[in-house]
Amino acid sequence: MGRPRWTTDEQVTWLTGHMDAFIESQLAKTTAKDFFPKVIKEWHKAWPLPDPTQEELAAAKSPEDAIKKKRTKEDDRIKSWFHNHTRGQTYGSGSRGLLKLRMAKPRVRLEWQVYQQMTYESKWKAVIDKEWSEVTKKWEAENPETKMTETRFTFMNTFLQEKYKEESEDVKAEVRKRRAELKEEVAGEDNDGELEARNEAYQK
Repeated sequence: MGRPRWTTDEQVTWLTGHMDAFIESQLAKTTAKDFFPKVIKEWHKAWPLPDPTQEELAAAKSPEDAIKKKRTKEDDRIKSWFHNHTRGQTYGSGSRGLLKLRMAKPRVRLEWQVYQQMTYESKWKAVIDKEWSEVTKKWEAENPETKMTETRFTFMNTFLQEKYKEESEDVKAEVRKRRAELKEEVAGEDNDGELEARNEAYQK
């Protein structure tokens, strides 16, 4: 019997969406310096660290030490997830190692996901941060001592899907053009088209 999974389906989807960037960082040798600090920060923003349990507090020197140990454990889990789920793709050296990396082809994203890629940092991140803060404050005021079921990740996805629907046809045309370019990149590395078909089915 295998070890129980520590991630939810939503978290797996989030992590999987960052696998291409992880593989690229492995090639560029920037995983520890750039990739993990950024991804772990985004993770904790989407899923804030729960309070330490009584068992964790009892095993620590202080509440602060318990929080530190809990965070380190979760950060290590995230790092291990990427390494474990790209094993055989990101390791090796020379032409053999590069070949394995190239086997990890990117998913063809949906239109709204391409829109997210094109606009999140430049246009929407600050807006989402502000609105999410307002949503959480309102929830906490109206639902004291009740854990909020929605996360920043799901809030962000819903927000961006709605914003994309509201965009002009000119913007949507640019998004479709960029998505077509991404599909060509995948098709160029996957002549039989099987990968693209699997990705399209996965995203439906």
